[in-house]
Amino acid sequence: MYETGDKTYIFRQNLKRMKFRVLLIGVLMASLTTQAQTSDLVGMLTKEMGISEKQAEGGAGSIFNMAKETMSKNDFSTLSEVVPDMSGLLSAVPGMGKKKSMLGSATSALTGMPAVVNAFGKLGLKESHIQLMTPLLVNYVEDKGGKALSSMFMKSVMP
Repeated sequence: MYETGDKTYIFRQNLKRMKFRVLLIGVLMASLTTQAQTSDLVGMLTKEMGISEKQAEGGAGSIFNMAKETMSKNDFSTLSEVVPDMSGLLSAVPGMGKKKSMLGSATSALTGMPAVVNAFGKLGLKESHIQLMTPLLVNYVEDKGGKALSSMFMKSVMP
């Protein structure tokens, strides 16, 4: 049979396993919540604009990338807290990053509105889609982060 020390050891091991399971469930729930919120944004864009999820993610990411280029680091950080999975949206932008010339040296990629137009084109979207998506994103930011943040975001992406 078990001695008192054995029972204590078994109890501690079971307690550790339970704590780990609770922590794992918490992490999974947080991940699912972020995915659901991102899906809400992407779902809203696909519904309102009649575009695919890939187009919605890449288009939103390209507009948020333009904001990242023009907003202060602190302001963009605040924006990133309001927009779920900002890094996922930014990584969905086709052709992001540095491009190599034929000589192998890094050259600057397009920035600002030309980068947005280029990304939308690669996604099979027209420039008119930018004019449709931008106000939807501004309204989303206002709903989630308030008027002040949406105003900063709007100034960074609209001329």
